[in-house]
Amino acid sequence: YISGKQVMSDEDFDSLKEDLSWNGSKLVELNQKEARYLGAVQAYLKGSPIMSDAEFDTLKKELKEDGSQFAVSSEPKCYIESGVCTVTLQEDRFRSNLLYLPAGSVLFLLWLGIGFELIEPIIQINPVFLLLIGSPFVYNGSKFLTENFIFPDNKIAYGPCPLCEAENRVYFGNILGVEG
Repeated sequence: YISGKQVMSDEDFDSLKEDLSWNGSKLVELNQKEARYLGAVQAYLKGSPIMSDAEFDTLKKELKEDGSQFAVSSEPKCYIESGVCTVTLQEDRFRSNLLYLPAGSVLFLLWLGIGFELIEPIIQINPVFLLLIGSPFVYNGSKFLTENFIFPDNKIAYGPCPLCEAENRVYFGNILGVEG
């Protein structure tokens, strides 16, 4: 519907919506805030803004807090007038989880060594059962050591380079007491 008039039949609209969804379009799944945001951007680009700058900034901030992909630009932008290049970085959760691997590996080997040296002479336990018993200790210990001593306040982010669009990864945080 445009201005209250039906432009296409409901069947055609459903077919178009399904085609867009199957092709990966995110426009099909807009919520009300995202639709208002896109409408405001289009109206502004046409020269007839439909909301004030303060309202737009508030709406964009709300969408960023909600994690909407429409409020953040993942593509790098460079402005010729100012020479400023910007890009929105995203958190790399996979590599952030890999930070726990060193402490986890050491604690895992310590647990197995202690388990076989101290527990095995007293009682014979299946090694798989021994691993299951120790997994909470290894998990909590590696989390504690990594977050408090090895990599405190860590965050790994990635995004494209504004110049060549190559994928860059950046580590934010401290390493073994050295401030980063």
